[in-house]
Amino acid sequence: MKSARLGIRRYLREILACRLCRNVALFVLISILIIEGAILVPSYRNYERDLLLRLEHVGRAIVSAGLRGKGHHSQREVLLAARLMLAAPQIVGGFIYGNDGKAIGGFGEIPNLPLDSSVTHMRSEDGDRYTVVYAGEDLNLTFDVVAKLNSDWIASELADFLRRIVSLVFLITSFVTLATMAVIGHFVLSPLLQLRDHLNAAATDPENPRAIAIGGKRQDELGEVMQQFDALLRKVSAAHRSARERLAAMVDNSANAVFAVEPDGRMIYANRAGIRLAKVAESGQLDHLSLPLVIKPNGTEIPLAGYLLEAEDIAEVELQDAEGTRITCILGVNRLAGRDGQVSLHYAWAMDITERRRGEKALLRAMEDLKIANRVKTEFLANMSHELRTPLNAIIGFSEIVRDEIFGPLGHEQYSDYVRDIHDSGQHLLDIINNILDLSRVEAGMTQLSESEVDLLILIEDSVRIAQGRIDRGQTKIATRLPTELPPVLCDSRLMKQVLLNILSNALKFTPDHGEVTVTAGRGEDGGVWIKIADTGIGIPADGLNDVLQPFTQLEGSYVRSHEGTGLGLPLAKQFMDLHDGTLILESDEGKGTVVTLCLPSKRVCGMAQMQLRSAADRVAN
Repeated sequence: MKSARLGIRRYLREILACRLCRNVALFVLISILIIEGAILVPSYRNYERDLLLRLEHVGRAIVSAGLRGKGHHSQREVLLAARLMLAAPQIVGGFIYGNDGKAIGGFGEIPNLPLDSSVTHMRSEDGDRYTVVYAGEDLNLTFDVVAKLNSDWIASELADFLRRIVSLVFLITSFVTLATMAVIGHFVLSPLLQLRDHLNAAATDPENPRAIAIGGKRQDELGEVMQQFDALLRKVSAAHRSARERLAAMVDNSANAVFAVEPDGRMIYANRAGIRLAKVAESGQLDHLSLPLVIKPNGTEIPLAGYLLEAEDIAEVELQDAEGTRITCILGVNRLAGRDGQVSLHYAWAMDITERRRGEKALLRAMEDLKIANRVKTEFLANMSHELRTPLNAIIGFSEIVRDEIFGPLGHEQYSDYVRDIHDSGQHLLDIINNILDLSRVEAGMTQLSESEVDLLILIEDSVRIAQGRIDRGQTKIATRLPTELPPVLCDSRLMKQVLLNILSNALKFTPDHGEVTVTAGRGEDGGVWIKIADTGIGIPADGLNDVLQPFTQLEGSYVRSHEGTGLGLPLAKQFMDLHDGTLILESDEGKGTVVTLCLPSKRVCGMAQMQLRSAADRVAN
């Protein structure tokens, strides 16, 4: 008997120590708990619903019996009868309504559930009260009652129910888990431990399968596994030899150079890439000639074999081959420890990055050249701003004085034409310089918005008037079809006016006489605003729509040759719209006209921003 008890104890210790048994038991335990939980939760909810339904029926019976008396004709008598219901432990209060929905009065704890609510029953947050609406037709009464019932006993009922169910689940789970561990320990654990011991022995000497054959006479699936183990060992031994051969072939054919050095400093291996890197005929010459050489930062030279004995990890080094050529390499050094824990081999791989470093140096030189070019560009723009705009302002100012004949007539009509051409040419050149400077500032990120609330209708009308006045020849007029009201927007009025003027000038410039330029505006579906400028001009080819949005781009043909310009109007307009988080949409049909749509998002609309703030405040308040 004592030996049997000792055997059982040892068997139990083995089962409890078995990780496989514990994992399977844990899986079974979790599975049972999940299944029982899936059953318990609905059962708990159903039991809670049944208890509330029973309480609701009891409350209906009490209310119906308490208010069904024949002498309850006045509201006062009804309320007196209702207060008598408070003697019942299930009723703690209520409120009575007449047939017309008017309140008669309350008694006890007044419920907070109105009669006209779509909810007919409601439980308090702490679960102690349960409010129910009893319709008069269900009670056979001439009035409706909202009763507040005492439901604090339900929590204890549910707790008792939960304890009973949890105890049952724990009992079932414990029994099934222990039974599973016992079965696994007896039928699975013992064979697996035997198999594990033999596998450990096979790992020690994988090329000697005969010395660790298991054999075995079991006729079940584990017995088949053990029988297959001997065959597996033979295959593992053959695969081990094949893997060593394949690994050697892979290393030998690697694109990176690989070197191996014994702890005594002898180089015993170099693959083909390593031989090519050192520029020798065979690997034996590497140890004989102490190649390749590692050039240290201080200029001293050391053979690679000696360097590998000292170095670790990955580093960038300079090597010198047999011909004296120096190359830059990334060298990764590692060590292989033997069974006794001592280093048995130093090995490394090397990657030639000489060309990469040359490319990086060329890139650095190109970046320096780019910085110099940017400085030259900045200096040029500064000089152009000072050296060109100053005399241009004088030319434009004096030509205006001469054109307007402030100090007397010119005396010849031809002089007036010359002066007008001088003034127009100077103004045109000044516009070009200003556009170039504006574009440069935008590209450099130096343009800052001066935002304010702007009336779009006034801004559009001013832009139309200025653009129409700039055209001295031609009979194309700008027609506006604007709404009576548009909300103010938050923008830089100067930049937005320049956007409109650039687009309107292009529309007038490229629209023949008696053509039509139309300006419309409105609200977008997203709450933003849009401005659309359409013309019946010569249009833009489909393959040139993206080109005209690039700086200094002009299309060939009559689109350029018949009209002056630098190709900066549309690019500037697009850049300014981007600064306002807006978009510029360009649509055109060659020979029929062009449509440019400017869109500002809803966050730029002042009224929309206020509505969004009010909406957010309302949501917070609710």
